[in-house]
Amino acid sequence: MTDFYQQAGPCGLAIVILGLIAVYAAVRGLILTILVQKQGWAAGTVLAGILAEAVKADPQERSFVINSLMQARLKGIYGAMYFLKLCAAVGPLLGLLGTVLGMVDVFSTIAERSYPEPSMLAGGIWQALITTVMGLTLAIPSLLLHYVFLLQLRRCRNRLSLKASRLQD
Repeated sequence: MTDFYQQAGPCGLAIVILGLIAVYAAVRGLILTILVQKQGWAAGTVLAGILAEAVKADPQERSFVINSLMQARLKGIYGAMYFLKLCAAVGPLLGLLGTVLGMVDVFSTIAERSYPEPSMLAGGIWQALITTVMGLTLAIPSLLLHYVFLLQLRRCRNRLSLKASRLQD
């Protein structure tokens, strides 16, 4: 572990920790999404409860009621979605910070010695490259999963709106 910390630095460690939390959030969000879809529209389910409240609402306020109830009752899925979006934004920034820190290390080595050996520079360059890769490796899947959850929730909201309007089933 200390070898990894020496190679990737504090930014690499932060990216790994954030990545582990992102994996947990993604798995939790996927499980909750599957459970909600499997429950369907049967009486006593989350979607049926939202639908019942939406039907009671004024037709002009129906979409607001549906959105509010979905965020309140499906907060585990929304929480996972927003955390993944945060990871997609913060991951590349941490990677960039690691890149800058690695390059600072390289330039400080060059400043200290008039003819530094390439092996002395390699550590800083390695840190710069590995943290960039780690940040992007965190960001890309996080962004993709964020949009998967977003599309699932939009589909669910649209179905609720249609059912509440009595246009579907």
